[in-house]
Amino acid sequence: MKKALVAIDQSQNSQFLISYAFRFAEKNSIERLDFIHVVTRIDLSIPGYVDYPPHYNEESIRQSFLNMIEKGMRESGVTATPFEFVLSTGTPYEEIIKMAEKNRYELILIGHRGLSNLERFFIGSVAAKVVRHAPCTVLVHLPRETEEAAQT
Repeated sequence: MKKALVAIDQSQNSQFLISYAFRFAEKNSIERLDFIHVVTRIDLSIPGYVDYPPHYNEESIRQSFLNMIEKGMRESGVTATPFEFVLSTGTPYEEIIKMAEKNRYELILIGHRGLSNLERFFIGSVAAKVVRHAPCTVLVHLPRETEEAAQT
C-alpha cells in the first residue's frame, strides 16, 4: 500500500498543503494519507506560532484539525483517498521522523513556513530538519502566488 505522511499546523499554508496532498495522492496512486500535527509547549516567540497551554483541550484541537482536513479534501475535489489524523506531543521534526520510520511511508509532505534567515539561523526550520533526517522522500510544498494572494 502506497501511503504518505502530511505534516500540518494551523497556518493558511497548511490549508493549501492539505488540498495539494489530496490532489497529489490521486494523481500518484497514493492509497492513504496520514496527517500529523505535533503539539509543542516551547514558546519560540515566532509570529504566527501557536503554543498550547499545559492542559490543552486535546479533543478541541483534534476536531479543529479534522475540520481543516475535511475542508482541504472538499477544496481538492478528491473524495476517494482515505485519511487518518494523528495528534502527537513533542519536538515537531522528531515526531514526524519517528512516525515516518515506524509506519514506513513512501513520502512525507510538509509545508514551508517562510521563516526569515535570522529566524532560521536561531531556531532552524522543521521542514529542513525533516528533509535532513527523513527515511523517505520529502516533498516541501511552497504555496503558489495565487495561494499567497489568498492569504492577504
